[in-house]
Amino acid sequence: WSPSKVMGKLAKYWSGCENGLMLGGNKMHMKQKPMFGLLLTFMACAAIASASQLLTFDDLSTSCYDPITNGYAGFNWTNVWFANSACLGDGYVNGTVSSPNVAFNGYGQDASFNVVSGTFSLTSAYVTSVNGSSITVMGYNGSTLVYNKAYPVNGAAPTFITFGYDDITEVYITGGKFALDNITINGTSLTITPFGTSVVLTWPTNATG
Repeated sequence: WSPSKVMGKLAKYWSGCENGLMLGGNKMHMKQKPMFGLLLTFMACAAIASASQLLTFDDLSTSCYDPITNGYAGFNWTNVWFANSACLGDGYVNGTVSSPNVAFNGYGQDASFNVVSGTFSLTSAYVTSVNGSSITVMGYNGSTLVYNKAYPVNGAAPTFITFGYDDITEVYITGGKFALDNITINGTSLTITPFGTSVVLTWPTNATG
């Protein structure tokens, strides 16, 4: 197989990934193919599993503020709230990158979110302090602490932070009251599971295609 033929096959099976699969929740069911074709299908569809997602929280509805419920964007959320920033005042208004909502840590306590399944990468976010000058962001893979770094932030405007935390399952944030907006994440996990006469392709529920 020449590189051009392989790329041609990838294009063919990418088309099948888009049009020939039955989508159900976060699974793709496909008829069994010859091994090489099946491998190419997985390679093409794997692009979905590594797709980036921008969390703006603007698709959530509230009269003022509410906790983010588990399952949103494929994560479980602990003490992460969202608000119409105008309802909370200047510190949170300053921290809003995309209107109308912003995320924040309730009562100034530590906050965290973990992926429902698989792993992900924390790429970047805008962070604004409400009553402090820095935050510490930790990244875990399971119970193992992989990343641990403090970042300076201020209350006048959002600080854009590039994290580059790869292959993690949980983010834990501490550092007084802060606002979060426009978090960029990337799904990194791909799981292939036998399913009767079909094959089931699954990926973290935070991934988008």
